[in-house]
Amino acid sequence: MAKARVKLRVEMLGGFTIISNGNRITEQARKSSKVWRLLQYLVTNRERAVSQEELLEVFCDEELQGNPGSVLRTMVYRARGALEKGGLECADYLIIAKSGSYSWNNNIECTTDIEEFQELIKKAGADSLNNTDEQVKEEKLELLLSAAALYKGDFLPNSTSDLWVMPLVRWYRTMYLGCVHDALEILDELERSTEAEELCTKALLIDPFDEKLIEHHLRALILQGKTAEALQVYKKMESMFFDVLGVNFSDGLRSLYNQIQNPDVKEEMTLDELIDDWLKDADFPGAYYCDASIFKTLFQIESRSVPRSGRTAFIVRFDTKHEPNVKDGGIMKQLGMAIPGCLRMGDLFTRYGPNQYMLMLYSLTYEDCKMLINRILRAIDSKYLPKMIGTSIRHVSPMG
Repeated sequence: MAKARVKLRVEMLGGFTIISNGNRITEQARKSSKVWRLLQYLVTNRERAVSQEELLEVFCDEELQGNPGSVLRTMVYRARGALEKGGLECADYLIIAKSGSYSWNNNIECTTDIEEFQELIKKAGADSLNNTDEQVKEEKLELLLSAAALYKGDFLPNSTSDLWVMPLVRWYRTMYLGCVHDALEILDELERSTEAEELCTKALLIDPFDEKLIEHHLRALILQGKTAEALQVYKKMESMFFDVLGVNFSDGLRSLYNQIQNPDVKEEMTLDELIDDWLKDADFPGAYYCDASIFKTLFQIESRSVPRSGRTAFIVRFDTKHEPNVKDGGIMKQLGMAIPGCLRMGDLFTRYGPNQYMLMLYSLTYEDCKMLINRILRAIDSKYLPKMIGTSIRHVSPMG
């Protein structure tokens, strides 16, 4: 029986795997060994021979500097052994050693995911696909989605300690995110919100701080009527921006919060139906958490109504006393858990910036506010945390 022709496929996006005639040879460790790193470098540069001097510079360490020629030959020998053990028939001649250089054997049929990924994106960017024709849009979208599907994670994630890997990580990630943004624009035009949601969910695992991705994700959820899920995603991402980056969302994202909170009004609804609709998703019982911009609006309304209503209102601020960092993110999390349980129905609170919470309290005295602050601080688990939190109280005065 004739031997099957050897065909190789090498995947480097999200991990390193060599596939041959049904056999999958995958790096096992979280950090690649020298053998795997050698294979990765040779297949990435498979269009040329790599000199011994270049490999010495790439894998610069004390072991190689001792007797580089001997160490490299040992690495090649071990690489062949590892591939043979994994069931690769062409293991003995996959790496060619010749005249002081090493190269990947291109006489063996081989495809790689990074080459396919680049080719698909190149085709999608062709001038012939850059017009408004519906069929052309579909063709371009298919190419972009195929490219996005190939991106299972960053380039060689277990080899990022090698200096040559990091520029390529950034390169392929940038290509991927550009591909995703282009695909989302077309999906939005075609009103294919389910696919847009799936694409955003995957892409946000790669770059969770891409505000355009978050915006597309929220819009896709809103279009599907998933307002509760959209609100949950918004609050989660807003908190992450505060904790990790120490910044607020952009105005564009903050405006989406109002869309989530106020879906399209149905003009044919009666007043009773409208009131029932407003109340059905209300957060009962307890205090009301709102976006910082809404808190500001409610404060302005309260300030205008003080002379007429005659009721008292106070603003209470909690803030950490240090620059935002990982530890302070823990403080803000504890505050966020303690505050709702200590407030009454009708009180308001919001997270205002990376290291502040603002409360608006009604019908209390100044002393009552101080007692409430102490109750919140006592509710925090870690005993040392209250010492790192500053508080202040201000009476809501009439505007003007």
